Parts: sequence; structure tokens; C-alpha cells
Amino acid sequence: MSMIMMSRMCEAIENLTPTRKKEIISSTLSSLSTRDRTTMISILALEYDNNNIGEKKAIKWLSEMFNVFEDEIEEEAEKWLDLGEGMLEFLNPNRPDSSISLQGFATLLQLDCSSINSPAFAEIERAIMSMSTLEVKWFIRYWLRTPRNGINNSMVRKSMSLLYGKDISKYSKTNSLSSLVMYLDNEKEPPEHTHGAYIKPMLAKSYKDELPNNFIIDTKYDGNRYQIHKDDEVIVFNRKGKIVTDQYPDVVDIVSLFDSDSFVIDCEIFPIDTDGNPAAHQKLGTRVHSKDKQKAVSECPVQLVVFDCMSNAKTVLLNEPYSQRLEIMRGIVPEEYQARMFEHGNIEAAYNVAINGGFEGIMIKDLNATYESKRSKALLKHKPPRIELDVVITSGKHGTGKRASMIATYGVSVRNESGEYTEIGNVGSGISENDMDSLSVKLKRVVDSYNNGTYYFLPRMVLEITADAVTQNQDETYGLRFPRIVRIREDKYPNDCNTIEDIQSYCSNI
Repeated sequence: MSMIMMSRMCEAIENLTPTRKKEIISSTLSSLSTRDRTTMISILALEYDNNNIGEKKAIKWLSEMFNVFEDEIEEEAEKWLDLGEGMLEFLNPNRPDSSISLQGFATLLQLDCSSINSPAFAEIERAIMSMSTLEVKWFIRYWLRTPRNGINNSMVRKSMSLLYGKDISKYSKTNSLSSLVMYLDNEKEPPEHTHGAYIKPMLAKSYKDELPNNFIIDTKYDGNRYQIHKDDEVIVFNRKGKIVTDQYPDVVDIVSLFDSDSFVIDCEIFPIDTDGNPAAHQKLGTRVHSKDKQKAVSECPVQLVVFDCMSNAKTVLLNEPYSQRLEIMRGIVPEEYQARMFEHGNIEAAYNVAINGGFEGIMIKDLNATYESKRSKALLKHKPPRIELDVVITSGKHGTGKRASMIATYGVSVRNESGEYTEIGNVGSGISENDMDSLSVKLKRVVDSYNNGTYYFLPRMVLEITADAVTQNQDETYGLRFPRIVRIREDKYPNDCNTIEDIQSYCSNI
């Protein structure tokens, strides 16, 4: 299959119903070789590496390639509400089709675009100059990981289920969709889970007075989320799916003694003081950033708390109710490493006990729910009443006085319906000068542009913030009342942040 053929398919189904899209994707996949099928699925499901490109940088690259002003391309993007569509209208419609293969398309999408001076720029420029306008449109959309055609991971999974005549949901929870093709094409049963294959975590929604019918309450700890796999070896994954085993040799020693030869557990690790009480979350940075891992162990003691078990004895438990997963977890994990649970159902009593103990709040968990690798109403968090948000830094300014050398004020944004970012205000307090200095260094590596004293950043760095309220002004812009940074969330992706719908639900008008 070629890039032009895939582009034509994407164009043809862009405005069709979901059912019809699914049928056409399934039909197209059926006509491909195993190799092309795998590649097409990886593209449609966005299962390719982050390429460090954003729309502002893409406009800069395209203006350089076509020797035009950035304003010209920006105008087309704004006119058509999409950069890909804008370039389709901007370029000569008579450009011939390219000879780029599907594999070539996938390779281009994964090139690291950190710098315009990199070999990636020259390679992408050569490719774009050979593309038809339709190919340019769909290259840009997938290059930016914003296809805007209604095709997402769920639709691709359903299309594959239609193609193979079987529901592949249970396999897709623990395997990428593209990795399943080789098994399914050869009529082999895919593995439900492979040791060392990271499982996308189940995420919590905020508690808003609606409770599951059958639930349990446990403590919400002020630490970092981890997933630990044990088989022939122990592997520790952070929330982004990155292996961080070397940061926690003491935790590896602990879980090595758990009463099972093979498991996958969901857990939290939080810092403690010399008396074993919860310490400030920022202290955990010693574990994350220190080059001397053994020294970090002594400088930052931690506590492991386990609250779920996704696999045991090579049996995947994701489709089992939480009550059963909890029972299995308790049989594996010694009580001292289990999350503190409240057997009674009194939300406020449990909340007050947790807060009084120095913890963040409580979690409310549906005992009848399966493990869902998404944000789920079966998992609720109840924390102090101030609004808490995960946001992306998209702009910033230098401070004054002793902070003049640092970026000290941050414009923060959330995702909108199109997958782009809408700024909701500024925040500049809550973190130490050391953290601010470290954050400044990292932000300067992802500068997209600079104008009149303001840096504009690619959406890479995530903050957890708190505020008294979110306001919407008469000009429909948003603001934060008394915002404060809780912590830098290096364990979260920008896609995990709050959305504009969340902001609107919190909003008060002024």
C-alpha cells in the first residue's frame, strides 16, 4: 500500500458515520499484507513515537520549505481551522502523487523534529516536496497526531474485531493493536499479557456525591503512581510507562519477597520521614533525579503501598471485578504494604481520618468494576475542596530580582475539543527556587517562539496546580483565582491533563 492510497481512504471517510468508517477501515485492512496491515494500524491508532513537533513549529518548518512567510501559512490554518486543510488549499492542486510507501510514511512520522537544523528537516522537506496536496494534508495531520477524522484507537480496535471476526478487546488492554496483527493473521491466540509489557493505567475522576452501588474506600497517598512487574526479574514502570527500576532498589528487594513468582501490581510510592510519616512530595525528586541511586535511597526513604493486582501467576485479571483482584492482591502482598482501606462506607469519616494522618484524601473504588485503562467513574478521588488541575505550561516570563534569570511565571493550558491547548491563566507560586531553576532549564529546551518578553513552549511540561476558582471573563477568556503550583508532574503526559470541559464545569462568570 502507498501513502497516497491511505490518504485517499482517510479523505473518503472523513465525514462518514462511525459505522461506515469502521466498515471501510476493516475492508481496506483485509486487502493488505501483514506488513502493510501492521503499519496502517500503527498509524491510524497513533501507535508511533513522539516526534517533538507542534503546530507552531510545523508552520515554521513549512514556511521554510515553501519559502513563504509564516503569516501566510498561519492565515490559511486559521481560515480552514486546520493546518492540514489549510495547506491543501494553499498549495497547487496539480501536484503529482508521490511514490512514498506506507512504511515510508510511518518512518517520516517518527523522525525526531526537535530542531530545524536536524537531518529530519531535510528528509521531511524532500518528502513533502514530492507529495500531492492530499498527501500533504494527511501527512501534516498525522505528523501533528491530530488526524481530526474521527478515527481513534477504539475505532481501529472495532475495525480489527470486524476484520478478524472476534472481539479483541481483552488483548488490546495489554498489547498495542499493531502488535496483535502477526498473531491474528496466523490464527494464533495473542498473549493476554507479556511480562514487561506496560499496561495503560486506570485513572480516577473527582468525587461529586455520586457513589457506586458496591464500593470500598482507601487512602489517597501523596506520591507517584507505579506499576511493578515480577517474573524472572522485577521491573518498575512510572506512570508514563518508562522503566525506573534503578530508582527503587529497596522496593525491588521488598516485592521480590512477595508470595507469588509472577504478578503485575498497581501501586504508589511516597516519601516518608524518619518516623515513617508522610513527607513532602517534592522530596521524592531525590529518587527521580539523583545520579547516585544508593545515596538517594538513604536520603529519601519511601513507603510502598499496593492497591490493585492486574495479573497473577501469568493469569490476567483485568476483566475480573475489583473485589476479586483485591482478594488476590491481599494474598500476595503483606499487610504492611497494602493501601490502608476503610471497610465502612462513611465517606467524610474516612476523609477526615486520611487528612488528619497527613495524606491527600481518599479513593472510592467500585468493587464490581473491571480494570479500565482510561479515566473511569469506577475510580473516584476525594480531596480538599480547592480546585485541582493538571495543566500544561504553554508560555512563560522571566521573574524579577533574584528570579530574573529564571522563568518564574507560567501560562498554563488545558486541551480543547480539537486536541489543541487553551490557556486558562498564569501561576507563579508554590515551588522552590531550585525547582523553578530546574524547570526553567527544561522549558528552554522546548521553546517554540519568543515575542515581547514572553516565551511560548511546546506542550511538554505538566504541572499540578490548585486554585480557589476558575473564572470566565466577559471576553470569554479564562482565569484562575489564587492559583498555586502543587508540584511538577514529570510522571504525566500532556494528554493526561484536564480538558476545557472540566474548566467549564468549574467556571464562574465575572
